Amino acid sequence: MKLLTFIPTIVTLSLTLSLLSPHAVIAAEGDKKEETPPSLVSVVSVENRALSPKIMVIGSVHSRSSSELTAGIEGKLEWVQEAGTRVKAGEVVATLEKTRLSLLKEQQEAQIEYEQVGLTRLEREYRRLQKLIASKSASETELDKSRSDRDLAAANLKLAQIKLKMIMDDLSRTEVKAPFSGIITERKHQAGEDISRSIAIIAMTDPDNLEIRLHAPLKHSRRVKVGDELHIYHTEGEFHANIRSLIPVSDIRSQTFEARIDLPIEMQDAFSVGELVSLALPIAPKQLTTLVPRDAIVLRSAGAYLFKIDTDNKAVKIPVELGDGEGDWIAVNGDLTESDTVVIRGAETLLDGQQVKLQPLPGSAVSTAG
Repeated sequence: MKLLTFIPTIVTLSLTLSLLSPHAVIAAEGDKKEETPPSLVSVVSVENRALSPKIMVIGSVHSRSSSELTAGIEGKLEWVQEAGTRVKAGEVVATLEKTRLSLLKEQQEAQIEYEQVGLTRLEREYRRLQKLIASKSASETELDKSRSDRDLAAANLKLAQIKLKMIMDDLSRTEVKAPFSGIITERKHQAGEDISRSIAIIAMTDPDNLEIRLHAPLKHSRRVKVGDELHIYHTEGEFHANIRSLIPVSDIRSQTFEARIDLPIEMQDAFSVGELVSLALPIAPKQLTTLVPRDAIVLRSAGAYLFKIDTDNKAVKIPVELGDGEGDWIAVNGDLTESDTVVIRGAETLLDGQQVKLQPLPGSAVSTAG
């Protein structure tokens, strides 16, 4: 009898607890949520700047000095420098046989001696006739003929001397010398081969003095000028460089113009001849653009977004469309104004509407007080 009385009491207590338990859980969760500390973030102000819309074009790295060397004379090759060898300006990189030219030199030297002897004889004859004219023992006709013979012999001597200089020049060309310091890139002919004066023997380039050349659509040639600074991207990062010269002409098929860009001295060692780079080329006048630091952008498969901080120090998620980059900043299109601040540290874990606490950037003078 006592057992039966106790059972209803237990059932009544269980029902009471079951009715109260959801409210107790909700209250506990609410208390726990209120205790969650604000997320620490760093922020930077949005900027509005004038930027030009750009297109990306491909450029390539070239040496400012690159040549295919010829001897300028006919002959047989005796020796050609190995490809891959570094040489200095003025260093011999190929030699030709000089036997025939040496013989021609000796022959011409003998010819000069012969002409000199003849001129000396005619000079003595002319002086003798001058003395005879004074004593009326020779005629003016004889003196004129002697003068002409002497002058002709002098001209022949001069021609012989010029020919010797030409032979000496050809002899000097039997040693092909590097016009600048660089590296041998190709041996086009080998020792033992006969070559003509215009045949290239060796190719060389200077890998230490480089430039970037780009070919872009001709219609954009009026948007750039000599001295303009372009943004350049490559595998090691990005940098700025200036246009040194423009070639705003094109053939009908390519419809492109060429720009040559100085590679900064400090960047020379980071590139090799033939390497490709990307360049941002302006294609329209500058216009006011909203920019944020690249670190503010969160990229997901659904798109890009960032967080701005409202007046209550809460994070507001803003979807954005990305535009052109400028160094550490990037143009965006979204619900932003110049007075907004955006999160650049801690955005990856933020939720829309989450309370935040602002912290200063390390080593930055930018104020992050909110």
